[in-house]
Amino acid sequence: MSGVEIHPTALVEDGAELGAGVHVGPFCRVSAQARVGARTRLISHAVLDGHITLGEDNVVHPFAVLGGAPQDLSYKNEPTTVVIGDRNIFRESVTVSRGTARDKATTTIASDNFIMAYCHVAHDCVVGSHVIMANQVALAGHVEVGDYVVVGGLSAVVQKCRLGSYSFLGGSTIMRRDLPPFMAAKEFSSVSGPNAVGLRRRGLGAESLRVISDLYKIFYLGNLSLEKALSDIETRYADNAHAKLFLEFVRSSKAGVQR
Repeated sequence: MSGVEIHPTALVEDGAELGAGVHVGPFCRVSAQARVGARTRLISHAVLDGHITLGEDNVVHPFAVLGGAPQDLSYKNEPTTVVIGDRNIFRESVTVSRGTARDKATTTIASDNFIMAYCHVAHDCVVGSHVIMANQVALAGHVEVGDYVVVGGLSAVVQKCRLGSYSFLGGSTIMRRDLPPFMAAKEFSSVSGPNAVGLRRRGLGAESLRVISDLYKIFYLGNLSLEKALSDIETRYADNAHAKLFLEFVRSSKAGVQR
C-alpha cells in the first residue's frame, strides 16, 4: 500500500485492498471486501460497503455510499457486487447499490463520469462512460445508460429502461420507455429532437448531424409504423454507423421505445 493515506478517524476493515496513493479521509469506512484502485480519494465521511471494486483516480465526496445493499425486497444478503471504473467523480450523498441475485448480481459504472449530488444508481444498473448526471437524478433498478449521456437534475428513469448513447434527458423528466441514441427528451418523456447541442460538443461534424436529423425526421415525424420507419432508415443509411447504432438499439428494446 505504497503512499496510502488513512486518516486516524477512518475505519478500513481488515481485508480491504488499497492501491498506491489512495487517500482515505476523515470518518470514512471501507469494507473488508472493497478493492480500491491507485490514487482514488475518499474525501471524508464516505462509505464503500460490501463487495465493491473501485478503479483508479476516482473522487468520492462526503456522505456518498457506494456498494450499499440494494433497495429490493428480494435481496437476501447474497454476495452481489458493484464494479466502478476509473476517473469518476461522485459528489455529496450519491448512492450506488449492489446488484441482485435475480438479475446481473452486479451494478456497473464505467469511467470518466460525473455523478452530481444526491443521485441514486439502483441495483443492477449499467452506466457507460462520459455520463453526466445532474443533482438528484434517480435511476431505478436494471436501468442501462449508454456513453456520453447527459441527464438533467431531478429526473428519473423507470426500471429496465435504457438511455441510448449521446442522448439527453432534460431536467425534471420521468423516462418510462427507452430513449434512442442521439435523441433529446423532456418533461413527460416527450422526444423533442436530436441532441444537437450535445452532439456538437462531442465533436460530431455537419454530415453526422445531418444524418441524425434525418433519423429523427423519419422515425418521429414521418407518421410511419415502427417497422416501416426502421426499414426506411436501413434502406437510406445501410452503411452509416450512426444509423446502425440507432437501429440496433430500437430493435433490441424490451421496454418499448419512446416515440
